[in-house]
Amino acid sequence: MEELRKAQNPSPEKVEVPVHPGTLRWALEWSRLGVEEAARKVGVREEKLRAWLEGQAKPTYAQARKLARALHLGLPKLLLPPPKEGPQLPVKDLRRGPSFGERPSPELLEATYDALRKQDWWRERRREPLPFVGSGKAKAPHEVAEELRELLDLEALWKAPRVEDFLRRLVSKVEELGVLVLRQGHVGTNTRRVYDPGEFSGFALADPVAPVVFVNARDYSRRQVFTLAHELAHVWRGEGGLDGALEEEPQAEVEAWADEVAAAFLMPEEAFREAWSQDRPPLEAAREASERFKVSKLAALRRALGLGLIPKGSFLEALEALKEGEPPPPRGGGGDFWRALEVQNSPAFTRELRKAAQEGEVDAKEVAYLLNVSLRTAWEFLARGQSEPVSP
Repeated sequence: MEELRKAQNPSPEKVEVPVHPGTLRWALEWSRLGVEEAARKVGVREEKLRAWLEGQAKPTYAQARKLARALHLGLPKLLLPPPKEGPQLPVKDLRRGPSFGERPSPELLEATYDALRKQDWWRERRREPLPFVGSGKAKAPHEVAEELRELLDLEALWKAPRVEDFLRRLVSKVEELGVLVLRQGHVGTNTRRVYDPGEFSGFALADPVAPVVFVNARDYSRRQVFTLAHELAHVWRGEGGLDGALEEEPQAEVEAWADEVAAAFLMPEEAFREAWSQDRPPLEAAREASERFKVSKLAALRRALGLGLIPKGSFLEALEALKEGEPPPPRGGGGDFWRALEVQNSPAFTRELRKAAQEGEVDAKEVAYLLNVSLRTAWEFLARGQSEPVSP
């Protein structure tokens, strides 16, 4: 009887799953995994994975589940024929240099989809249009910059002792206007699936009711400052898009416009001219300006070039020296988990989501979906907002 039961109900280790070889090849390419790395993640020899790719063997159910997780796909997708086209970005690609038009990584796609989910919910929650979205389309960059400085009280923000404090306060002021700011360095709570600053620095989702700005938190804090200002300019323009390598020369007119807005906003001409040390080498002067305006040295050099404070030759020499001495991007991680969760998902968004849960408008499953966390973490998040712990 025991043998009959086993034959009728084989264990997951014995059941073979008919993974489509073509889809498996497509998934490996899409996820940017080599055969060797994929085999290591699944816990099988490389030869076995190649046999699956050739259709000469099939993985067990347990192996297929590990394979799907490694490829960041649902298991049913691996059973179907491969899609005719690769995944498409849901935002306009405005990246500069070699990253433009590149096949998006799974991490980048998840970042955009996560932002769109939040935007949809926020739009239903808020409903009222914001007057500034798209208001800068017919304005000169310096006009938009002046408007931003007044609305965000830049003079007061400059008093922040560190660039991290400046960035945090700037985000707070931007969110007070009604713009959600997501600062993420990895997918959800998975710190192994990081966002590559070389692939993208941020993006903007322009919407009359629910504009969203995404900043890649894996980048340097000073670069994040410029990215935030640049993406905010996109909101004012009413044209969203994906950005990367903002230090490259822009090709699109909207990118050049947004660069000018960000530079004029963060480094006002009069203040910048006063702060720029003409008697120092350009790189030293840029370092001082970087500290003064809480921007990167590269941003300061470009502003100086644009204002005619340094010639193009000196700029190029300083730029070369800057590239040679540049350290790798910060790794991040650590710190308070719950504080980080708010930063990643927008402090304004997390507050509103908790309020909606307390009002009974969303349940823990929807909270988990919108914050991109596990159900258990969602329950803990909600419990922290209650005087009495909430039990699942």
